[in-house]
Amino acid sequence: MRFFLLSFLFISQVAIAQQDVRWACKILETNEKHRGQTYAPENVLGVPEVYPAFGAQENPNSWVVGGNSQGYKSDNVFLKVAFCDPIIAEQIVIIESYNPGSISSVTIFEKSGKATKVYTARSKALTEKSRVLSIPIKATASPVVALLITASNIQSSGWNFIDAIGVASTKEAVNLKINLSSDATLIGNSQPLSDAINSPSLETYPIISSDGNILYFARVGDPNNIDNPATTDIWYSTKLSNGSWSKAQNIGRPLNNSAHNFVSSITSDVNTLLIANTYNANGTSAGDGVSLSNYKQTGWEVPQRLIIDGFTNTNAFVSYFLAADGKTMLMSIEMPNSYGDLDIYVSFIKADKTWTRPLNIGKTINTFQAEATPYLASDGKTLYFASQGHLGYGSYDIFMTKRLDDTWLNWSVPINLGPKVNSIYADLSFSIPASGDVAYTYALRDKANLMDIYSIALSASVKPEPVTIVIGRVLDSKTGKPIGAKIEYDILATGANVGIANSNAVTGGYQIVLPGGNTYAYRAEVPGYFSVNKNIQIETNSLYTEVHVDLLLVPIETGQKIALNNVFFYQSTAKLIETSYPELDRIIEALKKNPAVRIELDGHTDNQGDPALNNALSQSRVETVKGYFAEKGVDPTRITTKAFGGSKPIAPNDTEENRKKNRRVEIVIISH
Repeated sequence: MRFFLLSFLFISQVAIAQQDVRWACKILETNEKHRGQTYAPENVLGVPEVYPAFGAQENPNSWVVGGNSQGYKSDNVFLKVAFCDPIIAEQIVIIESYNPGSISSVTIFEKSGKATKVYTARSKALTEKSRVLSIPIKATASPVVALLITASNIQSSGWNFIDAIGVASTKEAVNLKINLSSDATLIGNSQPLSDAINSPSLETYPIISSDGNILYFARVGDPNNIDNPATTDIWYSTKLSNGSWSKAQNIGRPLNNSAHNFVSSITSDVNTLLIANTYNANGTSAGDGVSLSNYKQTGWEVPQRLIIDGFTNTNAFVSYFLAADGKTMLMSIEMPNSYGDLDIYVSFIKADKTWTRPLNIGKTINTFQAEATPYLASDGKTLYFASQGHLGYGSYDIFMTKRLDDTWLNWSVPINLGPKVNSIYADLSFSIPASGDVAYTYALRDKANLMDIYSIALSASVKPEPVTIVIGRVLDSKTGKPIGAKIEYDILATGANVGIANSNAVTGGYQIVLPGGNTYAYRAEVPGYFSVNKNIQIETNSLYTEVHVDLLLVPIETGQKIALNNVFFYQSTAKLIETSYPELDRIIEALKKNPAVRIELDGHTDNQGDPALNNALSQSRVETVKGYFAEKGVDPTRITTKAFGGSKPIAPNDTEENRKKNRRVEIVIISH
């Protein structure tokens, strides 16, 4: 299976399919000898990729009628094309992108078998530089399945270029306008990265970490590549304190071997990589598929193959992307229900760590041509992808769309990122840090087809929505030592899990990315420890923010104390607020896994009001928690309670925020 990393070795078709237009998808017959290359008949397939962006000029992504690299002339050229999704037609549309006038006849073929010549003309040179040849016809009785063009360039003063051939269901002019953002001109110019990253070899497929501090990319042709310089290896660079990039290094084994190796995505915690292809236990290549590698105390582990239910791919190419939540994977594959060629699908992780059957994300994004290399921004909504099936500037173009709901089927109309991002070549790679201010891509460097990595400053309308990135370490509360742990984060109001991450096994470092509009609860989990939960509220329209919070894990030892930060009561009562249940349920689960543990529940209030009433309230609250534990199956004899009222504050009672900290329930382990 080939990944799109290597697609820079060829040039393909691109552009946009309108709902009332069908563009040719297959060549049935031709007497042209110049095939499958630039200027060849295959370049008429798909939507227009030259016109209107590069009309009125020679372009290798068009068909040159009767011409090849030697420039011969021909008076008897024919080309018959098919339509994969035929419609009843009232118009023929032929995009003559440069030097029009070579077409001498057009014949259509209906599904019923009827053939009708709908256009005849004498081939001749015209004064206009390019044109859209629109041929209105009487509505066909059955769908048009094929079309035959005859042409001659004998009378032409130069080569004749044809970009696309289509049929339309109405006589109205076909809209060939590229769908650009309102501020496309404000996107920055592509800037090549320094020689610390770019080299005389080929650099492709950049993947930036959520914090923008680590850049992974693929390099081919470097003598320092593992085993075989002719295959791609994973390289990486880190951002220095002065903002420059460190000298790139080969990531080494086990991630690199004799096969093609590259990173498809990196989780927001920067401790897990989604890797192309699969690996044997000794790190050698095991063939097609996709794998995960986690960073352990000894470094990157041998990638483990992911199992996806019902996975099939009939295409020679494939690409994958793991979303920031660690639970959602997008992929570009061709399945039996694809709309044509590669489509983008979504799959979700299951409890057993396998993945659900891929779901096609719909026709707003997927077309009868190829859609590839999906990249879901940290907000979980903004999707960037490459397409041949939406109107653009060349081969594959990069587009942006927004997810409108949780079905993964409803998306905004894709926006082309414009000529500062897209070129006449195959633009396939797009990677953005959580800040959303800059994108990384790769592009042709020179006529030798060498590739370099570039950065592009984004305009406001094509940026993802702002997120908050929580950065910190997972630590043993007793010793302060870092711990490698699983981190989960939930919607506090519902307890619904919305993401998973891992802390670094050596440093304890972690990062999670949280979109706006919710209050989240998050925690680290390791056997032998109680988790100390944290919560954070993020406004919908907040700016990109970085918050530093360490997560503590309390060892299950006598005398250790655990604060229940996400347990709440209605004001001046002992009635639990519903958002408290998820944290209490996790404590219950831990107590059931550790049946020898006995605990004390300590109740505290602030110092406002009558001390006696505060003491009584704190006693009532811990009794409520004890009762909840008992209802859920914890033996009440394992639990004692104490009430302290406002006598043991952990913060001054001088502000409401500090008083809120003092109103709490704590667990003390009294035996284990």
